[in-house]
Amino acid sequence: MGPAGRASADPAERARDKALRLLAVRSRAESELRQRLQASGFSQEVAGRVLERLRDSGLVDDRRFAFERARSMGKGKGWGPRKLRADLRHKGINDEVAEEAVRQAYGSRSCRQIMRRLVVKRFGQDTLEDGADRKLRGKVQRYLLGKGFEPDEVQSLFEGS
Repeated sequence: MGPAGRASADPAERARDKALRLLAVRSRAESELRQRLQASGFSQEVAGRVLERLRDSGLVDDRRFAFERARSMGKGKGWGPRKLRADLRHKGINDEVAEEAVRQAYGSRSCRQIMRRLVVKRFGQDTLEDGADRKLRGKVQRYLLGKGFEPDEVQSLFEGS
């Protein structure tokens, strides 16, 4: 808002205000902010200038965003590496940063440990035992594939369990 409570006529100031409101809700990748600003009618040039200032001030940081997102979705939602990578790429994060973020999301825990925890929590320990219902195992495998775990990792969970 400008003087006397009026909205500013300066597009860059309005775009900055819009970006700050979006960031107040949750952390966002730069590409998402750019899309949202342009969808709100701000030019590519204005959006670029505003994002550059926000980057310089540390309010927009794709690397930090990627690490936070991967940790949140990996640990909190139990997403597998494939789904995490796809999500980060969709958010505009480059492959190198996405890969590093996915690696750190799991810390020292292996995908196998994470999958076991998810299966036991949702379907019960018996699902992993020898002689478990084949139909249920198929359902569990589809569940894990949908979570973004690699097919060979999912299959290995049931081999020799």
